Amino acid sequence: MHDFSCKEPDDMYYDVLTKRAAYFKKTQEGREEMSDVMKKFAERLVHDNNIEIAKNLLADGVSIEIIANRFKLPIEEVRKLAEKRSA
Repeated sequence: MHDFSCKEPDDMYYDVLTKRAAYFKKTQEGREEMSDVMKKFAERLVHDNNIEIAKNLLADGVSIEIIANRFKLPIEEVRKLAEKRSA
């Protein structure tokens, strides 16, 4: 547990974790890789949130086209949500 609370890889005890943490924190390649991972994670969170909002709007009777347009969701994805809701 100690290693997971360390801000600096050099303060860690477990060698494998130290090396991986150093890669992500101290190398350009590691920082870029972590940045890409975090961007994808954030995009997924936004998408999942938009899906939940779309479900609520469908329940309120908002049109599929408006939902797809406002939340930048593929219209087919919103249609599938609507179909699931009515099934």
